[in-house]
Amino acid sequence: MFGKQKVPNLLVGHTDWVNAIAFSPGGKFLASGGKDQTVRLWGMWNWRQIWAIKGHADWVKSIAFSPDGSLIATGSGDKTVKVWGSKNGTLVATLSGHTDWVNSVTFSPSGRWLLSGSADKTAILWDTRSWERVRTFVHMSLVYSVAFSPDEDSFAAGTYEGIVKVWKVPEGELLLTLPDHGDWVRCVTFSPDGLRLAICCWNDTVWLWRFPEVELEAVLTIPKTAATSIAFSPDGGMLAVGTHSGQVFLYEFSAQKFVQVFQGHTDHVSSVAFSPDGKWLASGSRDRTIRLWKVEG
Repeated sequence: MFGKQKVPNLLVGHTDWVNAIAFSPGGKFLASGGKDQTVRLWGMWNWRQIWAIKGHADWVKSIAFSPDGSLIATGSGDKTVKVWGSKNGTLVATLSGHTDWVNSVTFSPSGRWLLSGSADKTAILWDTRSWERVRTFVHMSLVYSVAFSPDEDSFAAGTYEGIVKVWKVPEGELLLTLPDHGDWVRCVTFSPDGLRLAICCWNDTVWLWRFPEVELEAVLTIPKTAATSIAFSPDGGMLAVGTHSGQVFLYEFSAQKFVQVFQGHTDHVSSVAFSPDGKWLASGSRDRTIRLWKVEG
């Protein structure tokens, strides 16, 4: 059913769940955040940790690099967003405004904006020049994932009630509300060309919507487990899906099927990310490890 697996490189250092991972734009580094309250930077040329900082007072729930690679943003259970210098982990800014866990952070493609989604039922747009709050977007339930469109004119927010809303940036106009996806929306992400929006739910489904026509393209069923994290490959030809059971599935759009499954984690996969060249797929897990898989083809 699936393609051949490769034995992955293993990054070990977190002392509790790995909740979030992100590659730097050039692919030389991988950043991670965990339940151990640490932010860590890893070198991809030697698979070793460069630095580790414990700067949050609670779990690090989410992580993102700025487009130029100079900054790392993290969202935490301590209700704050922190921005770090990627070179040595120096704290650049602490953004306060949320009243509950910050579940998701992402920079806009140009680096002009930083967006955060929270269990306080809001998403906040921040100005990266001043680190001031620009706008607050209010939802009906906790916001678990936010993602900018590639043209950064809009963003999608996935919520606990199963609803996904798409908002205009920075004006704040609600552009559309997608139908109920039947369960908690764990993650949302746009394809690199902006023509697809992928949504994973806390059941066994991943929903693929076509844009700008806003048509449902497909609903992928993950075998016997919940979908917990997703990521498009840099060329948009594949979608990686992390699962509650610890597997990572690889869907190929041209074949319209899952073509590989990666097994090695012993617990829930919290985050997946492709390297910028598409040759590696990283996965962070509650088993406290990060694994790097060689992508076939």
